[in-house]
Amino acid sequence: MAEPGSPRGQTRRLLSATKLSALLRPQHVVTIKDSASVDQTLRVLAAHRILSAPVVVGAGGACTEGGGGSATGPSGADKAPEVAGFIDIRDLLSSFLHEVDLKALADAKMLKRMRILEEQGARFAGKCIKDLRSLGSDGWFYPQHAAENASLREIIHDGFLHPKDSKRVVFGGTRSRQVVHRLALFDSAGHLSHVISQSDVIKYLYEHVDDMGPLADASITDNGFIKGAVISVRPETPALDAMVLMEEKNISAVAVVNAQGAIIGNFSISELRTIMAEHFGSLALPVGEFLALEHGTEYAGYAIPSSGSSPGGSNAAEELKRIEDSQAHRFAADRTMRRRESHPGYEVGQTLITCSPDASLHEVLDKIVANRLHRVYVCNDSLVPCGVVTLTDILHKLVDA
Repeated sequence: MAEPGSPRGQTRRLLSATKLSALLRPQHVVTIKDSASVDQTLRVLAAHRILSAPVVVGAGGACTEGGGGSATGPSGADKAPEVAGFIDIRDLLSSFLHEVDLKALADAKMLKRMRILEEQGARFAGKCIKDLRSLGSDGWFYPQHAAENASLREIIHDGFLHPKDSKRVVFGGTRSRQVVHRLALFDSAGHLSHVISQSDVIKYLYEHVDDMGPLADASITDNGFIKGAVISVRPETPALDAMVLMEEKNISAVAVVNAQGAIIGNFSISELRTIMAEHFGSLALPVGEFLALEHGTEYAGYAIPSSGSSPGGSNAAEELKRIEDSQAHRFAADRTMRRRESHPGYEVGQTLITCSPDASLHEVLDKIVANRLHRVYVCNDSLVPCGVVTLTDILHKLVDA
């Protein structure tokens, strides 16, 4: 155990002395009925710009194809609804991947892929969320009276990082979580009163970073955050393939890197928070173009497209290399660079926030809170990512300190 006066001891003291009640503020909790359709669920999440919501068992019969039942649960009802778990964008997209024939898509050119995905998306939109194949439990439930008196360290360790119900399977789904990103509190009557996320905890800790002692001033390298290779894709990789990779690796994001390995974008679940079922066809697009469209711009990498060809076709990689090697492309790229602000991520319409291996934990927390991020990529002077610091990584470090 860390000595009280040591750097680790200061962090431990901060977490142990702080009660969860210090983080609680009045809030409206958005819930979704288990009888809601995929389409209704996506629209509720997009309208509130949230990645997940608690699911309650709604009154009435099962949801039928075409969407039956209200997406949101009754607000202020006298009788507390039965809570089934959480549902998030990742659950929905993972379930959609199980609906499509990935091999058939791999053999199809981009336009045919888009048509297949649009057709599958239209059918998937009407499915009832409680009947989906891949559902998880990316959340934890806690009685409010107990949570208010629990220390922040207990909440982080027992709630987010080692949830007691991590093996619980909701709705008969297939996904379980070793780590969760949010917890919901319910009052004595069983009504949901708060949803606390990892981001909320990180923000509170940042506001009290001076109480963390030397740990906050140590570099992320010295704190052991840089470990293993950063999983990445090229911008010409279809967005659907990037999603499949994320599912296989059980991660929430991949870096998008150019031919030199420099990061030019971040493709994450957060980027998909406003996607609708009718937009699933766009997942056939190259991930660089998909991100650019999401951010209302054009992908700069396609400044000089080849006549009669599409960057997302079956020979996309070869075609892009030929374009990159051409004199015309180099001229166009130079002119584009002069026209555009060349900050990291500009090519896909993002503003990437990165840090160096020498950055302190305090500096990384500042970037995360100021920009409302879930991760920061650690890059060298050439913007080649050598690590990534996530909210979960930070909580693990702090609670183990």
